[in-house]
Amino acid sequence: MYLIEKSIIEEIKKTLRLPEMGGILGIDNNRIVTKFYHDSTGTTTKTQYIPDVQRLNSILRQWATAEIRFIGFVHSHPKGKEKLSSCDLNYAKEIKEKCSLSEILMLLYIPDEEKLILYWSREIVTTSAKNNVSEKVSCNR
Repeated sequence: MYLIEKSIIEEIKKTLRLPEMGGILGIDNNRIVTKFYHDSTGTTTKTQYIPDVQRLNSILRQWATAEIRFIGFVHSHPKGKEKLSSCDLNYAKEIKEKCSLSEILMLLYIPDEEKLILYWSREIVTTSAKNNVSEKVSCNR
């Protein structure tokens, strides 16, 4: 289980104002989420958020020097879409495997309702997805 600093929750609410925006989450050695980086250079459409992997990897390298570990991601969905899509799950599974994570934290934020939903998993069961996202996954340590 993880704790999330209140300031991180407030930062997520402040920056992910529209559906299909996102960012990454980092934890300290006490399993507390102390870092959130809003992926303002990622690509967003009405139905999809595509991370700027190069920029995010640069941030992860910076975090590593401060002993902050990548633990997962957060992204926003439109009102009424309170579950991760099959694309979301497939992407999470790819990240988890590529980064050799034993577990991954996935936060889903619904801006219109100011609702934050936590998904945490050691094992991710995926279904088929329309888009192949494996080429977008990267993990630099």
